[in-house]
Amino acid sequence: MKNLVINNNGQPVTNSLLVAEKFGKQHKHVLDSIRNLTAQNSAVSQMFYETTYYNEQNKQQPIFIMNRDGFTLLVMGFTGKDALRFKLDFIEAFNRMEAIIREALTINVEAVQRNIKRRYLLNTELQKVNRDLNELMKRHKAIKKELRDIDISDFAQLRLFPAYNIEPVKLGFPNTSHAI
Repeated sequence: MKNLVINNNGQPVTNSLLVAEKFGKQHKHVLDSIRNLTAQNSAVSQMFYETTYYNEQNKQQPIFIMNRDGFTLLVMGFTGKDALRFKLDFIEAFNRMEAIIREALTINVEAVQRNIKRRYLLNTELQKVNRDLNELMKRHKAIKKELRDIDISDFAQLRLFPAYNIEPVKLGFPNTSHAI
């Protein structure tokens, strides 16, 4: 069984072909009924959207898409036991689709809210990491400079003591081109 009501860009809708099929009417008569309704009152035209579809013979045919109000207005004139049962089925289908759409929108809003909060927390953490990284880089440079100064000082002291100068010490220093 085809869905009686579908989600069209966040709005539950149905179409004239489904209405004709479910109510046992010829599609051309349903189209005529809709055209008569829209001709009587311009406000009604907002409930229906005329477009086309391709039938089983691959011929382009007119069809109306309608919202709940359009459907309700159209089928009010349909009578009989079967018509009442189908009206109730359509009303239930519209309500189900509306609930599904509402739930999806609620879930999306909650996800966006969670993402906004998470983004804020991550940005705050990133700022702290960047500050820590800058401090670590400064400390890294200071340690390297202090080690270089110690090495230069210690090896300069070794030259003063001949006992340590049995063999020439040849050491390369970073950023210098001479050896001691």
